[in-house]
Amino acid sequence: MPFDLNNLKTRGTIIESYSFPREYHITNEPYEFVLVKEDGKVLLKDQGRTVEALDKIFELGEGDVIKNLKAILKKYEVVRKEGHELFIEIDPWDGNTDEKENHVLRRAIFTLFACISFMEDMRIFYV
Repeated sequence: MPFDLNNLKTRGTIIESYSFPREYHITNEPYEFVLVKEDGKVLLKDQGRTVEALDKIFELGEGDVIKNLKAILKKYEVVRKEGHELFIEIDPWDGNTDEKENHVLRRAIFTLFACISFMEDMRIFYV
């Protein structure tokens, strides 16, 4: 299910987008990642949607929640810098946007997907 590339909340030049169904979560909106060239790097980003969704589930100001989210980010080597976007740098970047052929990209997509899924599933401990 492709999404509207004109409504993205991300910096940089969009190279490609990837969408995955999310049928068993609080929302049925798909996971939507974008591949972006920004400041000479190629990044796979979630556009800040994960933190927005988590903010509806958790009290993001609570110390335990923050500690757990940081631990998950560290485990999956996902970065959160300024703003709400989570991302993984694609390095080396060979220009191939087909995740079935580009194993570095494929690994990043699955890693970001697993990280975000884990973060959202933490809700079972807080409800």
